[in-house]
Amino acid sequence: MTDQPYSASSKAPVAMRPSRVLRRIRDGRVARCLKLNTTDPRVTEIFAQAGADALWLCMEHVATTWEQAENQVRAAKLYGTDTILRVARGSYSDYVRGLEIDAAGLMVPHVMDADDARAVRDMTKFAPLGRRAVDGGNADALYAQLGLTDYLDQANRERFVFCQIEDPEALDHMEAIADIDGVDGLFFGPGDLSVAMGIPGAINDPAIEAARRNLAATARRHGKIAATVCAPDRIGEMVDMGYNFLSVGADVIALGQYAERTLATFGDL
Repeated sequence: MTDQPYSASSKAPVAMRPSRVLRRIRDGRVARCLKLNTTDPRVTEIFAQAGADALWLCMEHVATTWEQAENQVRAAKLYGTDTILRVARGSYSDYVRGLEIDAAGLMVPHVMDADDARAVRDMTKFAPLGRRAVDGGNADALYAQLGLTDYLDQANRERFVFCQIEDPEALDHMEAIADIDGVDGLFFGPGDLSVAMGIPGAINDPAIEAARRNLAATARRHGKIAATVCAPDRIGEMVDMGYNFLSVGADVIALGQYAERTLATFGDL
């Protein structure tokens, strides 16, 4: 690859697709995300055309294949929408493939401490930030049309990685995790945290609420993205708390509510 490539059709310099999430956050706004548990790219396209800044795809809890994820990423890109892929914990290949199919961000679950976060950073960021392996022949680098040095620089600047904080053990390490160069944001996971703390589902319990507030403050103090899930009626409260990335709702919830609401219109017929 050359450092100054040109596309065959326009002869114009090519560049990595910029992140909509990062652009919005750099402008001082809140990134709006919707979660997908289904893998049909048509559902992805419907949610993208609604105007979401990002769609959250999952390979931790969902039996998504890499081909399905790639098609979902492609469908979202039709509308300039970012995709964030929550990966399964594994080797560096399990992480970089998500970036190479051109997901704008990764979410790594159950990051426990600074050493864990540093290992994630090393696998997902190119030098000098990390030690990510280089290919360049995939969608993120425009299938080898993007010059190598441009690719390395733009990938570090226009792609992001969230460390998901969702275990009691991780709460005491948030400061150290947020202090690491190349950790772009902390994502608060109240569900798993509530289970681990012995109060399953009590995501507004005072102990969970204290952790939620502490994460937002810690992330923003270090100049990192503060991300979490929330209900629609708490969006304003979360923003006031410091969160600048919010995931609200999910396709399976929307489908279930639609089905129940529609069938209810039949009444007792």
